[in-house]
Formats: sequence, structure tokens, C-alpha cells
Amino acid sequence: MRKRIATTLGAAAAAFMLATTPASAAGSDTIIVDRPGKFQYERSCNNIYTLYVTSTSARAIKGDNPTDGTAWCDGHAWLRVMGDSLGDWRHDAREVKLTSPSGKFRWAYIKGCADCHAYIVYP
Repeated sequence: MRKRIATTLGAAAAAFMLATTPASAAGSDTIIVDRPGKFQYERSCNNIYTLYVTSTSARAIKGDNPTDGTAWCDGHAWLRVMGDSLGDWRHDAREVKLTSPSGKFRWAYIKGCADCHAYIVYP
């Protein structure tokens, strides 16, 4: 019985760590801005994604299509925030905004598609 409990607790701890720990930097993305409260990067398909985060708001934006005729990303702007708990991923073709009137956002994730690398940004 103890062994089963330890295994279950270990699996739960591993799942929590995967949910709250960002993956290593994605090889094909170009980071443009990386500072508290703002993160901006360009995906290999030439769209720029931006995340603004404070303790009261988070906003993920997929930039406009490139004007030089190069390819652009099919993905959406994806946003996930940590407040009292880690929220679900939300996404939109252009922009996702979330607010925390009580100022509980501790960090946010941004990514450019469902299975893309996620970046963590602190206010």
C-alpha cells in the first residue's frame, strides 16, 4: 500500500512540475524582447508573438502577417496564467486578454500553436 501511495504522489508531483516549468528555449524561434512584463518572439514562419503581463492583466497577441511576402504562421496566440492556480490554455487567431481584478497573476505562458514551445513571463 505504501508503495502505491508513493508512486501516486510521485506521478502527481511530476505532472505538477511539467505544468509549471517552462521547456527549454525553442531552437527555431527568435527572441526579440525578454524582460519582466513583456516578452516578444518571432516564430520560424515569420509571425511575431507578444505577451504583456502584470499582476492584474495578461495579453497575448499574434502579430500581423508579414508584408514581405514570406510565409506566416497558421497558429493562434495562446495564453495561460498562474493566479491562485494554473489556468487552462486559451487561444484566439489574433489576441487573448485576461484580467485579475485582485492582482493575483504570478506569471503567464505564451505560445504560437497547440504543440509549440511555451515561454514563461513574469510581471
